[in-house]
Amino acid sequence: MNLPKWLARRVKVDKPLSPQTTFRIGGRARYWFEPRTREELALFLSCRSSSLPVFVIGCGSNLLVADGSVDKVFVSLAAPDFCRVRVTGTKVVVGAGARIGRLISVLSLRSLAGYEFLAGIPGTVGGVLAMNAGARRDLEDASSYREIKDIVDWVEVLDDRGRARRFLRSEIAFGYRRSSLKGCVILRAQLRLERAARSAAEARLKNILVQRLARQDWRYPSAGSFFKNPSPAQPAGKLIDRCGLKGLRVGGAQVSDRHANFIVNVGRATSADVLKLMEIVRKRVYNRFQINLQPEVEFVS
Repeated sequence: MNLPKWLARRVKVDKPLSPQTTFRIGGRARYWFEPRTREELALFLSCRSSSLPVFVIGCGSNLLVADGSVDKVFVSLAAPDFCRVRVTGTKVVVGAGARIGRLISVLSLRSLAGYEFLAGIPGTVGGVLAMNAGARRDLEDASSYREIKDIVDWVEVLDDRGRARRFLRSEIAFGYRRSSLKGCVILRAQLRLERAARSAAEARLKNILVQRLARQDWRYPSAGSFFKNPSPAQPAGKLIDRCGLKGLRVGGAQVSDRHANFIVNVGRATSADVLKLMEIVRKRVYNRFQINLQPEVEFVS
């Protein structure tokens, strides 16, 4: 990489990746860079070798990273410059590196509503925007489903050469677990919320967290929900459960016995273990229901 010497000295080589993901799986990053400011990040992007792809990693909550050496430049936006949260009335400008849990903690004190569906979603704001994460505000009510696209005003990004751009909501193509922001380095976004009594917002948040903790499985490392839901009426977990696959294990990877759409790392699982188990699950579900499950988790290789 053709970087200034002072910047090149801060790039790490062969950094272990498993501690950087919630799955606790992965090999080593060829390069790892943690910029301190957006100006430093822009300079890095403009000077780096274009032959090496850049991968922005948050807290690694929706990732399955390959075993062995991963030939990418991993960029972590964990510095304070990328994690700020500024509330003005019902508008919130939040950095891409801010964790969803911290964002919710700030908003819950401001008598605001409209963001509660994010409660319990692990990850950072940048990752939630890139994949258009969403969830129900009430697990028993399918009509309560919301996605981050429903509360976004604009998103600021850098392209792969470090050039800044702001996209209005109308300029971003959002879909189920995808967006046109992929390929950009997301810097920050403005969210549009609404006024609400603080006590009511806190009660909704508590109810959502209680429901999710009761149904999901966070006893072991995982990437959260592994497969996309084919439809609201056919959630992936229910299809997998009806095939009798809870507890199925390959190496250190196992279909959770608590939530069938969680693949968990019960003991030194490798990426290969997870991929093999994934294919077994997909084949069994297809053979019984003729439904081809698609992974929600992003594979990084």
